[in-house]
Amino acid sequence: MSVAIEGMHCDGCAETIKALLSLEAGVEAATVSWQEGRAHVSYDPAAVDPAKLVAAIERCGYKVKSTA
Repeated sequence: MSVAIEGMHCDGCAETIKALLSLEAGVEAATVSWQEGRAHVSYDPAAVDPAKLVAAIERCGYKVKSTA
């Protein structure tokens, strides 16, 4: 899943989002780039709903613009 994220300003923002995503059950890998404004998440769809991953990102104050 690729997620466009608004509101990241630095590597610290990207690392925060990566850490939060990694804590979600079913997430196998996450990479986040503040320069691209995007996260790429590999996950087990049987274990986690994509909406839960979006909610995890938005809980820390970032805005998800789109997912693919």
